[in-house]
Amino acid sequence: MRPGALIFLLTVAGLAAAESPKALLAPGDGLSEWEAKREALVARWEKALGSPGKADPKVLSSYHAEPVEIFFTPEFKGVLLRQRTGPDSWQRILLMVPLHLKDRTAGVLVPFYDPDRVCGYDLKTKKRLGAERNSAAFGLHLVQQGYVVAAVEAYPFNLLTPAEQAAAKGGMGVWRDAAEKLAKQHPQWTGMGKLTADTRLAGRVLSEAEDVDPERIAIMGHSLGGKMAFYAGCLDTRFKAVVASDFGIGWDATNWGDAWYFGSKLKAMRAEGLSHEQLLACAAPTEFFLIAGQYDSQAASWPYLAEASKVHRLYGKEDSVEMYDHHSGHQPSWDSLKSAYLWLARKMGMTRPDFAYLDGLAREQAKAAK
Repeated sequence: MRPGALIFLLTVAGLAAAESPKALLAPGDGLSEWEAKREALVARWEKALGSPGKADPKVLSSYHAEPVEIFFTPEFKGVLLRQRTGPDSWQRILLMVPLHLKDRTAGVLVPFYDPDRVCGYDLKTKKRLGAERNSAAFGLHLVQQGYVVAAVEAYPFNLLTPAEQAAAKGGMGVWRDAAEKLAKQHPQWTGMGKLTADTRLAGRVLSEAEDVDPERIAIMGHSLGGKMAFYAGCLDTRFKAVVASDFGIGWDATNWGDAWYFGSKLKAMRAEGLSHEQLLACAAPTEFFLIAGQYDSQAASWPYLAEASKVHRLYGKEDSVEMYDHHSGHQPSWDSLKSAYLWLARKMGMTRPDFAYLDGLAREQAKAAK
């Protein structure tokens, strides 16, 4: 790894911008003016995400995770939980605890399709998955660095019953059918709204885990998981740092208009001027690292990050928004991951990782690719 290769700090000027988001700050605005604007912006975003309707606070507070299984692998202790996300929906959460952990440590929430691909194991058989996607097994990477990890299952897979998933006949049918079911159950709730709400519920589980320091909670995700990490990380103050990998920060970068994200509502959101630099600014002083690849190139992502960084500097954060463009497709490169993990260790007060385990995973993946 070349130290600092392809890392772009947002205090550096002179990069070409593909887009020019509207200014978040007027000339002369300080922290007090921004915080007044922030309250209104957060309200607009919460409205856009929608909600399942009025819920009894007593019912919401009763949604606690239930232990399902405890097991051990050579890399971590696994605690599988079942977390209620609604009257008739659940999500699986796998707590990955470092072996021989003695004291509370920082925690990282990693949302994705299912916990299996995050932890690198088939949770039914407890066998290691193939090495082809080792670079996406963020849970394995992080637990070896001393973090407690919560690997979280995502909608649509936690909304459809097994029978409904079978009837969807695989592929995109699961996504289509889940979006239709959500729209019937909760017409005022967007798919992105449910994804964000479920992620925040899992964040509560992680913050309350006995091995976790609740003041050192981060969130990290790739692709769909990157979308979940970005939204939950920007709207939930429990998270102190966010790492998002190639999730498409621009509206035109990926499929934000699909029914399982915002659907037809996206057109009105864009007309109303909602844009992701606003969410990133609202996250301040939470710190943010973007792993850019196929959908989040430097030129496409720069305007959003640069505008939001102006707000972060109001909090005295000169280097709280950073990015690494690996130029190698959708999957994160090993160098980009190392840069993100070094950054995360600094922000979370963790020991600098030596990456011996990560290098082993990289060799396994390279061998499997031959």
